[in-house]
Formats: sequence, structure tokens, C-alpha cells
Amino acid sequence: MKNTGTLRIQTFAARQSAPVEGVTVAVQGDGFTLHCITDATGSAADIPVEAPACALSLDEDNTTRPYAIVSLTAAKPGYRTVRIEGIQIFAGQVTLAQPQMLPDTEEGRDIPNAPIIIPPHALFAGSGGSGPQPRENCTPRVLEQVIIPKNITVHLGKPAAAARNVTVSFRDYIANVASSEVYPTWADENTPTGRQGVFRLRTPIRS
Repeated sequence: MKNTGTLRIQTFAARQSAPVEGVTVAVQGDGFTLHCITDATGSAADIPVEAPACALSLDEDNTTRPYAIVSLTAAKPGYRTVRIEGIQIFAGQVTLAQPQMLPDTEEGRDIPNAPIIIPPHALFAGSGGSGPQPRENCTPRVLEQVIIPKNITVHLGKPAAAARNVTVSFRDYIANVASSEVYPTWADENTPTGRQGVFRLRTPIRS
């Protein structure tokens, strides 16, 4: 029996919640190319993708990439073409790709339209962790109540790297950044057999 994951596509107008109908999406993977068109809800039919066995992502000593990689191109007349490379598909999981379509205006045609490249998962790349070990003599502080921030600033690189800082909502941070630090196949106390959820991938907006 083959191990498969699912790629789910939803297209939206950039900076809006409005779906974009009639977007032609080309998906390329290892040995296959598929085409689909989004409907009035901005969605296309789910695409099954063959992926490595789930057990690979559960083995801490594994050195084999535990997910499949696909790329997609989303195009529609009147909008800038969106290209995403490095989309990760895990067996038994749903990866949600949400290309955000930006109108193709005269003012924006001089802006480079480079592809969005998703780097290897931090766990597989061996770059997990956010920085050096904490100081030995630091004093712990426990808050009296849980405080959930509205926004959070993310450094797009290792601590010492000359990378940009971007501010995103805490909700988007949990959906996109935090989810990149663990595999979606990992179980927790609420889902002992695995999360079986949606691995959300949203494209940044280029203006």
C-alpha cells in the first residue's frame, strides 16, 4: 500500500479574504505534473501525492527525508503568476497551500516576481533550535497568568545572520512558523496517533 499525503489549494486575492476563481494551478512532483482550476470558492480538487512512510518522521535517528516535495505555479490573466517551490507533503497529512494573487498592474510590473522557495524542514536540515544555550546564571521568571501576544517579530534566519525581521500576527506565527519546528505527524496527548490535521502554508504578500 502506498503512503500518500494530500495537497489542498485555495487561492485568495492578496490582502483580502476574497477567493479567486479560475486560477490555473500546475503542480509538479517526482515524476508527475498535474493541472487544476480553482472554483468559485478559490479551491481546487485535493491532490494525492505519494510520500515517504510516516514512520520516518517518527524515528529520531532517521537520515532520510520524511516528506515529498512538490512545486506549484498559479496563474490567471490579470494577476501576477505565483510560483512556490519546496512544498512539503507528509504521509497521512494535508498540506494547505494558499497562493495569494496580486493584480498585475502597470505600477507593479517592474517589481521582480521571484519564486517563493520553502527551505528544508528545520528538523531534517539539522538547524532546529533558535540559538545558543541560555546563560547558566539567568534567573527564571514565571508569569502569574498566560499572556498571548497579538503580534510577534520573527527573524528570518539564524540569530547571527543578517536577515530581515518581520512582524506577523501570533495566529499566523503558530500556523506557519511554529509548525515548521515540528513534523505534523508527531502525536500529542490529544491525538496519540498523530495530528492528522492541516499543515498550513501561506505565501507572503509582495507589493
